Amino acid sequence: MDTWTLIEQPCRFNRRRGTDALFTLGNGYLGCRGFFEEEQEDVEALGGIYVAGVFGRGALKAWKGMHRELVNTPNFFWVSLRVNGEALLCRPKRMAGYRRVLDMRRGVLDRRFTWTGSDGARVRVRFERFLSVDDLHLAGQRIEIEALDRDVEIELLVGIDARVTQLNRVTTSPRPIQPGRRHLRTLRAGPDEIETVVDTLPKGVRLAEAQRAVLETPAGPLRGADAATTDLAARRFCFRLAAAKTARLTRLAAFYTSRDGADPMARARRTLRRAGDYEGLRAAHERRWAETWRACDIELEGPDDDQRALRFNLFQLLQACPEHDSRVSLGARGLSGEMHEGSVFWDNEIFKLPFFTFTRPAATASMLRFRHRTLPEARRHARDLWFDGAMYAWKSGDDGVEETEMGVGAYYAIHIVADIAYALRQYWEATADDEFLFRYGVEILIETARFWKSRSHYDPLRRTWNILAVRGPNEYDVIVNNNLFTNMMAGENLRYAEEAVALMRRRSPAAWKRLAARLGFRETEPAAWRALAEGLVLCYDRGRDLFVEDDMYLHRVPFDMKRGKPDARRVIDGTLPYEAMALYQITKQSDVVTLMNLLPWKFTPRQMRRAYAFYEPRTAHDSSLSYSPHAVMAARLGMRAEAYRYFRDCAYLDLADIQLNTISGLHFANLGGAWQAAVMGFAGLWQGDGRLHLGPHLPAAWKAMRFRLCYRGGTLRVELRGGKTRVLLESPGPAPLRLCVAGRDVRLSKAGQEVTTPA
Repeated sequence: MDTWTLIEQPCRFNRRRGTDALFTLGNGYLGCRGFFEEEQEDVEALGGIYVAGVFGRGALKAWKGMHRELVNTPNFFWVSLRVNGEALLCRPKRMAGYRRVLDMRRGVLDRRFTWTGSDGARVRVRFERFLSVDDLHLAGQRIEIEALDRDVEIELLVGIDARVTQLNRVTTSPRPIQPGRRHLRTLRAGPDEIETVVDTLPKGVRLAEAQRAVLETPAGPLRGADAATTDLAARRFCFRLAAAKTARLTRLAAFYTSRDGADPMARARRTLRRAGDYEGLRAAHERRWAETWRACDIELEGPDDDQRALRFNLFQLLQACPEHDSRVSLGARGLSGEMHEGSVFWDNEIFKLPFFTFTRPAATASMLRFRHRTLPEARRHARDLWFDGAMYAWKSGDDGVEETEMGVGAYYAIHIVADIAYALRQYWEATADDEFLFRYGVEILIETARFWKSRSHYDPLRRTWNILAVRGPNEYDVIVNNNLFTNMMAGENLRYAEEAVALMRRRSPAAWKRLAARLGFRETEPAAWRALAEGLVLCYDRGRDLFVEDDMYLHRVPFDMKRGKPDARRVIDGTLPYEAMALYQITKQSDVVTLMNLLPWKFTPRQMRRAYAFYEPRTAHDSSLSYSPHAVMAARLGMRAEAYRYFRDCAYLDLADIQLNTISGLHFANLGGAWQAAVMGFAGLWQGDGRLHLGPHLPAAWKAMRFRLCYRGGTLRVELRGGKTRVLLESPGPAPLRLCVAGRDVRLSKAGQEVTTPA
């Protein structure tokens, strides 16, 4: 079986809405769900195409500012197909030989089937489409129609449909609810062009889209007639198709928005003029994918389904990444659905960015620049809540405003501030990119350190520094004090800020003087940060050598997991209300385990083992963020069978719809988690002491694993086979690369140099 393809065969007709997200295509500029082009009924007619940065007014009451949601934009793959006057639609009794294939190597979606009309006429139909990763403003579609038994009359309309609404009325609901909101107003439409505007915001984005369609019939080419209506740009092709003959339509679509500059329609026209033909555009697209896969693929010698699942996770991450535009970042569901409204959360820095940092560091730099762009809003947010520095939004749109719904607890979920600082540090350690650090990173680190200084409280009775009233990664901890994850990550944030200031002083003194003056930097600040980092409470049970999630966790009531979670639903959706969680020792998703994965040098192997044994049975895994950290920790502890079980939970979460809501979009943090389970877990990757650490922990089901890493300007080729690790330096960086491979310290400086550790 081909491990590069995801195949649906036969059609799961009653579940087709739920599987559309799995067949999503994207290029970072936009994402397109795998909907059926020819559908004209109910929610099926709405498509599902989302453009990064295009938002409309949402329905929820935001804690601050205006709630917004990612807009379902015009469907430029819209098709209406009639055979002998009858609409051709995918229906169980009419189809045979159905097959939908997502080709992940080439970035192409293919769907084909044989359809029988009520008069007995049969046609074989094939739809193919792609979103170009070579030119982000172009997409291609090909439709082939073959008459099988007799001559047939064909009416084919192809267009750009702006009649779309949202797929979800309430985006926090896991199921589409009709009718959704309509965000678009059409400004003008013709046979090949349409221009719309997001009409639910005062300064809504304008969208311009154009098409070029060519139909080749056995009798020659047809141009098609104007079939445009108020909200539809379309051409109609009517022809007779003889038995055993095939007609082929190819269409290119170009799309721009006012975010791209003035006169987006003129840009779309120019792009179409220079686009060439369908085959040429697809060939360039496929070449770009080949380059991407060479850097990012993970090759397994193991079960085919593991290889396919891992590639699916990487493919979806890669094609949703907005590397080209630092004004946006990668939302919780990417551009594959409407749940969470396209907003950016903490999981971006902790679960998604590590993959890009070690494979496509420029993408990480772009998404960290997004955090720098939204720094002014983070400053305002902190100031409004009586704090200093910068407090990043828990749920951020493209302007950084806190869009969390009222009453959900964004005031307490402040560990995101330290998570951003962690990702900055990880990027700098992996790239040695001083220019980025000094231009963007140091400012963020200073302002986030200032936030922690003002958010911490000195208790004169206990003589300790505390961070009170917080919610850590365990979102079932309603409000707690001294969450271990929050306090320890805040301490690291403070240390990073002190170290970054000293580094910039030393390496770029002129730039430092300008930055210090602009920020009103005080010379006493680094010492205060250091004292706070050293004085923060870290909850720890000395008798059991156990790090504790927060200062009350051990005092709560044990939770009956079998009774509280009898099926795949979340506890709070099935057995108990959210408010009850504060009573119990229950962890929604990994908290301490995630922390130990992020900062492994701060814990002994014994402490990690104790923590895993304590928290694993208390964790409900009611979040997609939970499986990957358990896979990583279990692998590092040598618990390979358990690590493999958690890897499969992670890798198949969307493919198997484990959490019953893939219908509303893919879980992008979990996609990044699959890479972490493989590379940080089974290959043992982590950074510390100026070195990159690697060590083999392969599961029994895998004979070998191979992948590449970008590290400090160099490219490493890593192969794990059994207990052996081989690292080859394919291209060197500007300085020798320091590695610790299976406990052995090495330096690699010349192309072709390698190290192999014995089993």
